[in-house]
Amino acid sequence: MPDPAAAARMLFAARRPGTALNNLPPEALPRDLAEAYAAQDALVALLAVQSGPVAGYKVGCTNASAREMLQLDSPFSGRCFAQEITTAPAMVDSSELHMVGIEPEIAVRIQRDMAPGTAWTDNDAVLCVGEIMPAIEIVESRFATWPLMGILSAVADNGVHRHLILGKGVPDWSREKIERSQVTLSVNGKCVSEGCAANVDGGPFAVVAWLANHLNARGLTLRAGEIVTTGVMTDIFDGGPGESISADFDLPGQVTVTVS
Repeated sequence: MPDPAAAARMLFAARRPGTALNNLPPEALPRDLAEAYAAQDALVALLAVQSGPVAGYKVGCTNASAREMLQLDSPFSGRCFAQEITTAPAMVDSSELHMVGIEPEIAVRIQRDMAPGTAWTDNDAVLCVGEIMPAIEIVESRFATWPLMGILSAVADNGVHRHLILGKGVPDWSREKIERSQVTLSVNGKCVSEGCAANVDGGPFAVVAWLANHLNARGLTLRAGEIVTTGVMTDIFDGGPGESISADFDLPGQVTVTVS
């Protein structure tokens, strides 16, 4: 059986100033999703020492184009850390990352534990969400071969998550308002992409329900106070130094980040 601790050590060391990996060697490469999440668990324990406790989750591959890129037929999850969650306007130092993937998303704060014993649905998730915020997730692969290294390595690599940037909470939100929301992504004042919450399979609340069921199956609980970012509403944008990036949501809401 591949050693999840070995995979975690390699992925941890690959973060800058470490060198990006081409792949994981056979003795560390997960053979299935269960082994990939075991490696992720081991990596999270290492990352928490420098990035603080787990404060929530990212869910990836929640739309068809993302799944096609990674050749996957379902979403996957990673953890968000307390010291890696900031509020807009934010700054990102590109010299500290191997890539600066920009993903406009809708993030939610859970207000009620979603414990095992229930088959959670999107209707349930609406009742378990307390706050909704526009967000930008910064994704970063620790593989120079992204995305060709495959989904198992991506899951082991904490779902390629790095930072989460939150905008102000949406006042007086409703399910319909959130599920119909749209976003425009601009770089240095020029629109580069547009998208909508409908690009996320089933909408953001269905993603929350998927995550709760996924965690329950692993013996875990999505807990009150945790933040979930529910998947990219546009195509991913590869950011670079000198760019001022703005995600403008019709919720309304705005999230800005400057890349140095």
